[in-house]
Amino acid sequence: MSSKEKKYIFILLGIIILVVFIRLLQPQPIDWSEGYSNEEKKPYGGYILFNELSSLFPNRAIEINDKPIFEHIVQKRIHNQVYLNSNFEIDEFEMNILLNSVKRGNNVFISAWQLSDSFSDSLDLRLNNSFPAVNLTNNALDSILQNPVTFTNKNLAKNTSWTFPVGLTETYIASFDTSSTTILGKIDNERVNFARINVGNGSIFIHTNPFLFTNYFLRDIDTFRYAFTALSYLPKKDVIWDEYYKVNRVDFSSPLSYVVLQPNLRWAWFISLFGLIIYLIFGAKRKQRIIPELKAVSNTSIQFTTTIANLYMNNGTHKELLEKKILFFKDYIRNNLNITTDDSDDSIVKVSNRSGIDLKIIKDLFSLIHTAEKETTISSNRLKQVTDQIDWFYKNSSR
Repeated sequence: MSSKEKKYIFILLGIIILVVFIRLLQPQPIDWSEGYSNEEKKPYGGYILFNELSSLFPNRAIEINDKPIFEHIVQKRIHNQVYLNSNFEIDEFEMNILLNSVKRGNNVFISAWQLSDSFSDSLDLRLNNSFPAVNLTNNALDSILQNPVTFTNKNLAKNTSWTFPVGLTETYIASFDTSSTTILGKIDNERVNFARINVGNGSIFIHTNPFLFTNYFLRDIDTFRYAFTALSYLPKKDVIWDEYYKVNRVDFSSPLSYVVLQPNLRWAWFISLFGLIIYLIFGAKRKQRIIPELKAVSNTSIQFTTTIANLYMNNGTHKELLEKKILFFKDYIRNNLNITTDDSDDSIVKVSNRSGIDLKIIKDLFSLIHTAEKETTISSNRLKQVTDQIDWFYKNSSR
């Protein structure tokens, strides 16, 4: 390869690297698409809501489910299920399983602006839209126009009011079975957007505006309480958060397909691949013989201690043996943990922090050593007791 060709190659590589860095450093546009996943931090993701469920349901298990209904429905314990998505689409088989679980006493919270026909029919429910389409961006005209959203509970309605963009509160419950349905919330004091439907021993909560539970509104001090107030209608039970029935859910056939679909991982993959190609081009001619591996010098201090201990054990001088054990133990603390061995409370706390062992265990160990040092004669049982504690410390210390 001539010097001129190399020059052009380096220029090309420089341009590619420059383009990659510009692409990585430039600000990313805000993603206004719907997501609702517990890992998505974009405006219409469910990251904040999921991470705050533990505050709303204290001392209760919060679980994530990424399987269809017929694989994950829990048969024994009573719990809450939370489905947050743009649409709740299940077939008749899944619907029957879900309804049977509610009849046993489970509670299901569904917030979606579309429901599957079979599910709606089974609940004698029909949704409707007051506007023809939803504009998701925050700078659209319908984000300026606001709709008041309230709860029918007089105590809540009297002290609290929320307003949300018209385009995000367009879906409402047009008809329902009055014998089994309780209205819990309304849009503009007219259209029902939140209702509880009793099914056997449990209930299904239907909410028609899932946007109100997303990051965009939960980070706003004026609107974040609405979502938590709505979820507070659920009983204080364990919660199963759905991650299967989500918009844009992708079943990855291979790890590479997942990497390619994630922007940051995709760029990391391309850069790695590009670097490998460059290595194959320029590194193939720069091979050298394999340098033999030099093993690091092993720390034989513990083995040496064991040898000395066995020597003293055979001679029966328990007191001297214990003194050597304690001496090596303190030397280990000074050299490996970089802590002075003055037996002060501050030193003991430092030993606990740097060794990763519980403070109470460290205090008991130092107290045992201090007591043994004061004894004029040491029995074999006392020697074994102190030795076992020190050896346990060596094995469990993180340094």
